[in-house]
Amino acid sequence: MYDTPMTEQTMAGGVDKDRRKERRLDISSVNLPFLGTRGEDHSSFQYLIMDLSRSGIGFAIPNWVVSREGIRTGDTVNFHLPINIEEHYYNQGVILWTRWDDAIGSETCGALLGSRGRPSYPVSISIESGSVSVDLEEFEVRDSLLCRVIKDTAFLKKGVDIYLGHLIPFFSRISRYPSNEYPQLKDFLLSDVKMRVREHCDQLEALYMKTRQEMPAQSDIAGFIDLEELRTMVESEIYIEIFKAAFSDESVVPYLNAIKDLEKRLYFNYNTIVMLYVHSL
Repeated sequence: MYDTPMTEQTMAGGVDKDRRKERRLDISSVNLPFLGTRGEDHSSFQYLIMDLSRSGIGFAIPNWVVSREGIRTGDTVNFHLPINIEEHYYNQGVILWTRWDDAIGSETCGALLGSRGRPSYPVSISIESGSVSVDLEEFEVRDSLLCRVIKDTAFLKKGVDIYLGHLIPFFSRISRYPSNEYPQLKDFLLSDVKMRVREHCDQLEALYMKTRQEMPAQSDIAGFIDLEELRTMVESEIYIEIFKAAFSDESVVPYLNAIKDLEKRLYFNYNTIVMLYVHSL
């Protein structure tokens, strides 16, 4: 989603800033966690942004969040956020340092930003004023950005479900397990994952239908969305290292990576909704 090269118009500023109608919040006021992933194994974690500079980002993984991962120096992490620095957008970083902060009960990290590209929605973290900005200029009054993002999210999760529907028969063909053991593996690993993905698909579709029917105003989003419930719908049901260990065949890796690419877009959508949620408070 973020590997598209920037155009000259975008780098020059794109939309006339004087025409933008946006409300800005200081980054320190964004005390709800976003979802990130570790590049090596796609493991997800929740994080809070502590500070931004023109070259880097400081963030914390509090001990009270549900999704935590150990981050090490040298790791590549995906923030799944459009971080706007002078009209250049970043979404990835390499960890420069980590340390535990007893005062806030968090693992704190510093990362060098990299990987530029354009966001899909007019929502971003801005370095220019140390704030979160939402630019709704390009959306018509009757159009709901929340509804748009939830619809896309439901569609992406459905894509994961479709991939799994194709992969389960493929796994049965490449599996090296004895024929009497494979049904147990299928029930324990594949069918359980498939069931949870389908459940989350249904929940996201129901949320989209509810959103389309009620069309909550921007100021009502915090009362409409339960972020914790949404996080459980969005987060991956597929632990790639377990699948690689269970099916020790390199031919399965491209299919798993395709699913992980869809999940990156799901995390981006979740973080977009977090930003809309913060703006409604």
